[in-house]
Amino acid sequence: MAQIREGRVTVEMGEGVFYNPRMEMNRDISVACVACLPGVKTYVDAMAASGIRGIRVKKEVPRELDVTVNDWDADAYRLIQQNAALNDVAVNASNRGANTLLSCTQFDYVDLDPFGTPAPYIDSACRSAKVAMGVTATDTAPLCGAHLRAGMRRYAARPLKTDYYHEVGLRVLLGKVVREQAKYDKAVRPLLCHATEHYVRLYLEVQHGVIFADRMVDRMGYLLHCFKCHHHELHPGMAITTPYACPVCGAKAQIGGPLWLGDTKDDAFVGHVIETIGAGPFGKKERALRMLQTIRDEIDVPMYYDQHILCRDLKATPTAIGVLIDALRARGYRASRTHYSGIGFKTDAPVNDIKATILRLSPPR
Repeated sequence: MAQIREGRVTVEMGEGVFYNPRMEMNRDISVACVACLPGVKTYVDAMAASGIRGIRVKKEVPRELDVTVNDWDADAYRLIQQNAALNDVAVNASNRGANTLLSCTQFDYVDLDPFGTPAPYIDSACRSAKVAMGVTATDTAPLCGAHLRAGMRRYAARPLKTDYYHEVGLRVLLGKVVREQAKYDKAVRPLLCHATEHYVRLYLEVQHGVIFADRMVDRMGYLLHCFKCHHHELHPGMAITTPYACPVCGAKAQIGGPLWLGDTKDDAFVGHVIETIGAGPFGKKERALRMLQTIRDEIDVPMYYDQHILCRDLKATPTAIGVLIDALRARGYRASRTHYSGIGFKTDAPVNDIKATILRLSPPR
């Protein structure tokens, strides 16, 4: 049986039990986030497979935690027990369906990391989580609008495949969690959310009470996007009140949502995670730090722009992304890089001012 070394643990890989080495950075950041949440005393990995995430949390978080590692598959359940013994850690190995476990037990921190969509498990996770929750989605095509009907079925929202589809997908997923929590007079506060490679990941603080829930729902709304001139704007509220004509160029625009319009990170928390990863023995430390530092420095403006798409439409030559950002700042606008794309940028500048800046910077062809 093959063994894998990751972080401070060694786990065996059973035949037919899923393990994805590409998600090591995901697990590194998960461990760091749990370490940065001192209110978390009980933790569950509800879909654990080999158990590597939960076992790493138990072994690497520097305080005592009651960790439950669950999988409905009998082979995975036996492997979880073997891997816990191999690493000399005491975890609660569980062999139940995720919804069954989460519907009858509450945990401070609920971690959902399914293969595919988390949609069928979000409701039970919201009822179970008392302090925080982590949610992964790998069904990015439905979330980002490439498979529109599937996205609408799973997330009760209309995703749009825009230039900034990664962020649309993240906000659609976050909006789904928000609406499920609101049913129980609970709220979530985004601590750290990112879209990386083939997945979206959310780290959310859970807040209790009608006041928090109402404030959270007020940050839901709709997106209006013009595929002709690339103007986009946000319309808060759960009722569709957006115009169908683009206010910039007059073309017919499209509407997406409902989705989350609020912040997707807490800078202080992200900074704490950066410090934790920087000081720890994490295998994907350098890559994680680069992404987290970009997230921390992103301005809190929903949706980003793709410089190459704008340049294509303008028949302009792209400059270095830092040059464009500096030029926008010189004109009095806020602007930053974004972790969603190396050729993307966030700004509060109107689209026509962005285009004028690009044309001014573009060298002659």
